[in-house]
Amino acid sequence: MGNKAVKVPLGMRSSYFFPIASEPDNAHPIYAATRVDMGAAVKGYLSVTVASGDVSGDDAALLHFEQWTSAQVDVETTLSDLEVNSILYGHTYEDGKETSNMADSAPNGAYAFIEPLLLKSKKVVYRVTWIYKTTAMQSAEKQEADTRKNDFNPKNNAVSFYAMADNTGAWRERKDLNTLENAEAFITALAQGKTAAYAVTIQHEGGGASTPGAGTVYVTSGQSQVIDFGATDPTALYDNAVNVTAKISDHKYTISSIAADHKILAIWST
Repeated sequence: MGNKAVKVPLGMRSSYFFPIASEPDNAHPIYAATRVDMGAAVKGYLSVTVASGDVSGDDAALLHFEQWTSAQVDVETTLSDLEVNSILYGHTYEDGKETSNMADSAPNGAYAFIEPLLLKSKKVVYRVTWIYKTTAMQSAEKQEADTRKNDFNPKNNAVSFYAMADNTGAWRERKDLNTLENAEAFITALAQGKTAAYAVTIQHEGGGASTPGAGTVYVTSGQSQVIDFGATDPTALYDNAVNVTAKISDHKYTISSIAADHKILAIWST
């Protein structure tokens, strides 16, 4: 029988732009410290452009080849804000006034949003989409004003981003997280340059405690994470379902040279 699993999009949360501060060779961009919150997310549609070609012989197609070249992300939010608009399109904002000049150029930056996904268990997980290098398309900037008639029909703020590969060749990251808070934290980690940030998820059973506590922290690839159990060690400790109780030393368990996600289960038995 076919796979009966369910994992379907349920909506959209958050819409962020992160201006690029610099673009080192052979590395992901370095982003400015301040993110641009574009307002409550309404829409995030991504379409891909490819270069393609065919090889034919003996009156038949023998090969079809496609390679990614760029993408476009069409975004809508509830926030029509002059300061946000000036940042996205490279206009000037001063004293509450936006000035658009024919020489303006939209800056490059990352774009990120969160997509809730409904599982068959009725649990919701949160998918982060992070696009390393985009620029707002000035050709898509528009302003629409219509008279109100017998109904109230507000317009969303629309922005279209042109997406490019960065200096590593990467253009997108996606990851599913178990909570909205963890999804937001993952975006923050990417913005801070921790592109290989792995989740260490700690779960408690029984009456014990640890530092960090139950929940998820993100650790940059190659670094270590120490879990301190204080005065009371768990009676059993599992790391990705492997019993590591014997590795507790001085009330601490250390995960060294992290290169993958870790699920830690600490059990205190009475």
